[in-house]
Amino acid sequence: MVVVFLRSIVLYIAVLISMRIMGKGEIAEMNCFDLVITLLIAEVASLPMENNDIPMINGIAALTGLVAMQTIISFLSLKFRKVSIVLSGKPSILINKGEIDYKELKKERVSINELLEQLRIQGYFNIKYIQYAILETDGSLSIVPTSNYNSTPSRPYYHLPIPLILDGCVIKENLKQINKDEAWLDSILKSHEIKKAKEVLLCILDEYDKILIQKKK
Repeated sequence: MVVVFLRSIVLYIAVLISMRIMGKGEIAEMNCFDLVITLLIAEVASLPMENNDIPMINGIAALTGLVAMQTIISFLSLKFRKVSIVLSGKPSILINKGEIDYKELKKERVSINELLEQLRIQGYFNIKYIQYAILETDGSLSIVPTSNYNSTPSRPYYHLPIPLILDGCVIKENLKQINKDEAWLDSILKSHEIKKAKEVLLCILDEYDKILIQKKK
């Protein structure tokens, strides 16, 4: 037990030093490459900690190799933009000038539901108040609101915005929630010169009972 205790302390210090050498920026960004390195460091450190038959120097050597690799690649990423793009990717504009970019959503494998959820987490319940939404390389979402956006509503909401169509699929339970049927929804679509729900990327009944529709392109 004493041996395991001492090995744990030594490996903890080694991992701590490794993370400090990598720098605060790497830990804060945590893009794909940084995440892989972090997971490998945790795995490499845990093996000698759990198994006394593995020499501790092996774990420290592996940690040193990973940190050296991370440091070299980070330096190359700073010097050469193409290296940075290959390893970390580049930001994707999911909402461009108030419209959802369906191609970018598919490319980044983000569903409409996931996008709306992330917008709500950041306090944006109505998509009409969003000018740009940018998916950063670390997976976070940056938002540029419209000029008329006010975080404090001028009057109480009737209800939260309710999605009625997401990516061509009618959300029947939401129609029931507002005591409407598909015939009513079809009439709304026809008034916007839309024949089928499959043509619609997003249809929302907003907080003031107004319909917001974006067609697929």
